[in-house]
Amino acid sequence: MAKLKKIKHTTNMPKLAQELNGTFKIDKNNTLAYRIRPSSSNSKQLKFTGNWSLDNKHNLTLTIDEPKNKKTRNKITFNTEIINVKADRLEFSASGKDSRGKMHFYILRLSGRWQADVYNRLNFLVAKSRGEENKLTLTGSWEINRQNELVYAYTKEYLKTKDKTSRTVTFNGYWDIRDKLRLSYVLNKELNSGFNFKVNLGKPAKRGLEYEIGIGKGLTKKTLFLFGSWKVDKNLSLTFEIPYTQGKIRSISFGATCKLNKDYTLEARLRNNLQEDLGINLKLTRKLFAGQGEAFLQMLKENKTINVLAGAGLKW
Repeated sequence: MAKLKKIKHTTNMPKLAQELNGTFKIDKNNTLAYRIRPSSSNSKQLKFTGNWSLDNKHNLTLTIDEPKNKKTRNKITFNTEIINVKADRLEFSASGKDSRGKMHFYILRLSGRWQADVYNRLNFLVAKSRGEENKLTLTGSWEINRQNELVYAYTKEYLKTKDKTSRTVTFNGYWDIRDKLRLSYVLNKELNSGFNFKVNLGKPAKRGLEYEIGIGKGLTKKTLFLFGSWKVDKNLSLTFEIPYTQGKIRSISFGATCKLNKDYTLEARLRNNLQEDLGINLKLTRKLFAGQGEAFLQMLKENKTINVLAGAGLKW
């Protein structure tokens, strides 16, 4: 929570708000509301509009709208930790002491959508009026876990005690492969919420697909790995099945130019559902056809090389 003593010196809040305890809340329009709790049964509410931002310590700040001719702008800063992420929401826990030294704890929720920036960092775009958005950049690190989920991690340091704690939050989405140099993690397609990461060409690995990516302004290189398995069937469908939590499996269907070698090794050059080359060369052994894809194998035997179309795309 923002400290009321600090607010007293950095904002134009009325004297009543400076002296009495109250609660902070962010409404559905991402407006900050402060409800005063005086000794009487009546309570008053103050509302503040402005621009939201996030510092590299993950503290949430509202820079309050002021008259254009005013040289300085007042700010309210909250000591926050990220506790939850959703396709349309970013949630914080906030804590701090009021003017009487009493500790308070709050949950602050901002609504909006997620995107990746040019440095492949995670950004939350806070929805504002007239279609405007405030960008909150998460400066920590992210990775893909064994359940193929995107996990964000950061370290929170407390100034007074110098204590450090590690925090993680998990994004609930699914992966999509759209073109040669882009890997997408979709949170909500209707809201255009998700991350389109710039990556190097994908490379088949023993148990999935591997990508090289640069993250941050220094573009630190790291390897991303999608765990999954390849399947073929009688409908000439070549799919990559990606497992997620709770037993869910999502399949990505590809088109391809396929060739069968003398040792029955399948070589495939993958294409997306627009028949655009993905730059991924896949080699699959004869074991892949055991109990599945007999028609696929027979056609390859007869024609040596065939072209297959992408199926219905992503499906569960």
